[in-house]
Amino acid sequence: MKNLEDAKKVYEAIKIPEQLKYMVDRTIANESKPKRYFSRYIKYTLSAVSCVFITFVFMINVNPSLATSIAEMPIIGDIARVFTIKEYKEEDSLKLINAKIPAIENTGNTELEKRVNYEITLKMNEVLDEAEARAAEYKEAIIATGGNEEDYQPINIQIDYKVGYSSSEIVSFVILKSETLASAYTEMYFYNVDIETGKDLNLRDVLGDNYKEIVDETIYKEIEERSNNPDNMYFTKGEGGFEGIENEYQNFYINENGKVVIVFEKYEIAPGYMGIQEFEIDKQIF
Repeated sequence: MKNLEDAKKVYEAIKIPEQLKYMVDRTIANESKPKRYFSRYIKYTLSAVSCVFITFVFMINVNPSLATSIAEMPIIGDIARVFTIKEYKEEDSLKLINAKIPAIENTGNTELEKRVNYEITLKMNEVLDEAEARAAEYKEAIIATGGNEEDYQPINIQIDYKVGYSSSEIVSFVILKSETLASAYTEMYFYNVDIETGKDLNLRDVLGDNYKEIVDETIYKEIEERSNNPDNMYFTKGEGGFEGIENEYQNFYINENGKVVIVFEKYEIAPGYMGIQEFEIDKQIF
């Protein structure tokens, strides 16, 4: 059933060829011909389109790899703004990399796409270079302290992304990089972009001038509610816990419902076992 639904989405996104459109328009306009010719043309047109769709569904069901490829293809339209431009794996004695690098397209703003995609590529290359350098240093430290090369386990680096919100006006997504060496940690890179202006949006842009009041109130209330669960623990103010956001550049993304989600990285406001903390702001911004 999922394959059929995926196929339907792709089918609906297919642009009707100009020749087919011309044939239908010409047939409708040609009132001087008998109605049976009009019916015949419509019948043939609909049959041709139906055959394309049926063949497409059949190919997906008999070829799972085709279905996977289609699922990863960006669909032209307002809901498709982010796609995987590069996916690769690399393994050697120092590292094991599994990366999916995103890019944006179909925004109608070529300069914006060039800038954002270049920034992403530059940043991810920097992240990977730094991770590999740390791995080499760690391996040397093991050997220098009497260990053997066999005692070193290659660093595991994962890069992935998730899309929050996408429309003809705004695209919001997060790149996540996790690194496992002596311990594991995650870094996040947030992209909230106004497609028309090319501006990187901040909280003031999306929530208004009273953004801090709105955000702080929500987070304080949510932390209090979550703390009612004995399994949850947050740092107190004396321990470096939440004391309100500092400014409009606090990390956030916009989710599929068009709401701001404030994000705190692991260890930022709670012990490590609590992981990344997210707080949805209950204010519709679109």
